[in-house]
Amino acid sequence: MDALPRAIAWILLLWTGVLPPVTVESAFYQSRPQSTAVLQGETIVLSCAFSGLMKDEAVIWEGPPNYRIMSNGRSVSPAFNRHRVVGKPSRGEFNLEIQDVQREDTGGYRCSTLSVEAASDAVLTVVVPMEGPPAVTGAETSQEAGSELYLRCKSRGGYPEPRLAWYNGTRLLRTAKSGEEDNSERKVIELFIPRLTKWDNGANLSCVADQGFLKIVKPRTTSRILRVNYPPTISVPSPSIHVKEGQSANLTCYVDSNPRADITWTEMGGGLPIGSIQRDKTLQIPRVSKLDSGVYKCEAENGMSPSAVGAVTLEVFYPPKIDSSMDAKVTVLFNQDDFSLKCQADGNPKPHIRWRRKDTALRWENPLRFHRIRYDVEGIYQCIATNDGVQYATRDVEIDVVGQPDIRGGQSVVTTNSGSTARLYCDIVADPVPEKAKWVWRNNQGAETILLPTNNGIMINEHTTEEGTTSIVTVQEVREEDGGVYICKATNMFGTDQKEIRLNVKGSRSSLVAIISVSVVVIVLAAAALVGVLFAKRRGWIFRNTPQANKVRTPSRPMPPLPKHARKPGHGTNDSGVEDLELQEMDGTLKPRPPSRVGKDWAAIGLTYGGLAHTNTLPPYSTVERHRPEGEDGGVYTAIREETSTTDTVMVHVEPPPPPPSKDLKGRWKGGRGQAGVRGSTADHEEENVLNEIQADSV
Repeated sequence: MDALPRAIAWILLLWTGVLPPVTVESAFYQSRPQSTAVLQGETIVLSCAFSGLMKDEAVIWEGPPNYRIMSNGRSVSPAFNRHRVVGKPSRGEFNLEIQDVQREDTGGYRCSTLSVEAASDAVLTVVVPMEGPPAVTGAETSQEAGSELYLRCKSRGGYPEPRLAWYNGTRLLRTAKSGEEDNSERKVIELFIPRLTKWDNGANLSCVADQGFLKIVKPRTTSRILRVNYPPTISVPSPSIHVKEGQSANLTCYVDSNPRADITWTEMGGGLPIGSIQRDKTLQIPRVSKLDSGVYKCEAENGMSPSAVGAVTLEVFYPPKIDSSMDAKVTVLFNQDDFSLKCQADGNPKPHIRWRRKDTALRWENPLRFHRIRYDVEGIYQCIATNDGVQYATRDVEIDVVGQPDIRGGQSVVTTNSGSTARLYCDIVADPVPEKAKWVWRNNQGAETILLPTNNGIMINEHTTEEGTTSIVTVQEVREEDGGVYICKATNMFGTDQKEIRLNVKGSRSSLVAIISVSVVVIVLAAAALVGVLFAKRRGWIFRNTPQANKVRTPSRPMPPLPKHARKPGHGTNDSGVEDLELQEMDGTLKPRPPSRVGKDWAAIGLTYGGLAHTNTLPPYSTVERHRPEGEDGGVYTAIREETSTTDTVMVHVEPPPPPPSKDLKGRWKGGRGQAGVRGSTADHEEENVLNEIQADSV
């Protein structure tokens, strides 16, 4: 259809001689028209240029509607008064300029010549802007969570017709329906959401109308901000808060709701602390105390059910404090059983309570407990309450022990020598303290006598110590008759306690001389026995290379018996545990027989020991020691060791003989029980005579 008019036009041009005759060389496009878009009302130039055109060769422009001939060469049809051909003819330019383009200018354009068979086409699009952004209907008011949502978007004019789309922010949404409105060129698009949630609140739903030419006209958008109402919910960032007493505390509840909810703070089981400040989601306590510990509740309401509730636990740390109701002094009875004292303390964290005796390292767990009360329990005790090992509190409690006197342990047996001084100690602890201790002496015959400081040779002293009172009885120049039991008695308002101390008195110095003399005799006899053994070996009386080689033949002449106090009955061994063969075989006899003591001094037996003639040269027998261990044996042991060629050793245990009786010795106390006597006196030379006679008899 388009080719026929075009051919007719070219024939007419040739017939009239307008077109020159065909030349040998053909023309070609130097610049082809390009498709483009232009905003309505603006000017557009469609380019077209040829190279190699013959002189007076015609260039034709065709355009809408239906590719009508608009120009021939540079002549434009009067119907297209807004069109003209521009460009330099020398360059072969035949550009089409359209001024104040309108929507009807939209269409295809063609620039051609007869010498160029393939004509070049271009499309011009005239863009007419939309009258305004698209119109959106629906969700004009707030919606409730759980309901459905229906939105409708309609474009408002424009050419080309815009494309409509729904966006949630920048995310493209799938729409339920799109199309054109009846009897109108306007586009319509709908959006449907079946169920709204609180997360849809504040959503930016946008309807976008885009004509597709971003460089000429921008898309138009209409947005709808959703308002979704939903009941409040509460989130607690810190369910438990720990603060120290005296510091500030902030309790917070985050509330999510639409519309905005009102928040109310309360304390479970009580009112809010004095001075607390409510600031919407926060409850501020400027200065907490231990009484503020507890659970605090925040409640949010916005008119939609249900309301929301949150809880915050406030825990206040405070140092331990000991209960002030505990007595500062506690009095207990002596010998009381199962006594306990409990200390109570408050603190957070819960304090650990222990007891300590003040100024000592002694510690006990709580409660402080004693199975039996003694006087050494008395003192000041500290209750120590600690938490976390840093903060602590103490309280002193004095334990006062009262009761009957308690006489402490000590020596129950005191042994001393006759003639020395004996001291008996009695340590008394009591509350109240007795006025004075009472001493009673019970002699070996069972008679009791009350001791008084006025007694001759008796002194009673008392002095105060840190623990109590010490009473001391001093017996000067002790005699054997002073032995017995000394009873210390202490009495107060609660009762009486007593202690018995036995005094053992050893023999006098004359007896000691006798013991030493007997020991000398034993030494001499032992030496004689050793000489006899050597003599027997030389005479051949001892068998050799036989089972009896270690025995000594029994001599034909009997030997004098060993004194009974110089050997142990029934044994052939001495105290050292070494067997003496001759003593075993001869039943304890020794040889040679000592010479007769006729006409000799009592101290000379075979040999003369002039050094023992007088007792004044003897050393003291023993001394009185206060702290002698109980049960110590006061006997005298004499060991004789003599080495011979056979290295035989003889050990002899000598028991001291009983002391000689005193002939003129008078008692310390005269009369009966409870009466004090006066010690008798004797002459020194009479005592020496008696001693000499006793020692001579013993030998």
